[in-house]
Amino acid sequence: MAVTDAPPRDLALQLLKALSETDGPLLSAEAFPNSTFTEVKAALDRLASREMVQYEPLERDEAILEPEGEQIAAHGSHEARVFEALRQALDGLTVQELEKAIGDKNVTKVGQGKAFKEKWISKTKDGKLKATVRLSFLSKLLGLYLVD
Repeated sequence: MAVTDAPPRDLALQLLKALSETDGPLLSAEAFPNSTFTEVKAALDRLASREMVQYEPLERDEAILEPEGEQIAAHGSHEARVFEALRQALDGLTVQELEKAIGDKNVTKVGQGKAFKEKWISKTKDGKLKATVRLSFLSKLLGLYLVD
């Protein structure tokens, strides 16, 4: 049950009303999503000082993706996007072609740096970027050979 748009002065009254309409504990973050922690805490402290309520704070951490995190979750990491674009271009790509293929200059810049660091990509003699394949320890152990 969410109580919305409660002005701070009426929040104590809204808290009492919400508590009277529920049988179990009331999670303030869900019941009062438009109120800040400080506002809810102040209202609860006022009510507790008058012995109208007793409360026990419950703390929890919530992981919320930033816009960049949402982009990575949807499309993959910057370096993976660079690697995949170069892997699909068998003859390699110039930086401008890579930017056009990925569609985001910042993703290209960051991804290119990380992909170079991980040795996922390299520069060809003619200056193009190319995906490289390193043999992992496991593939060497199993006798698998990857063609570059």
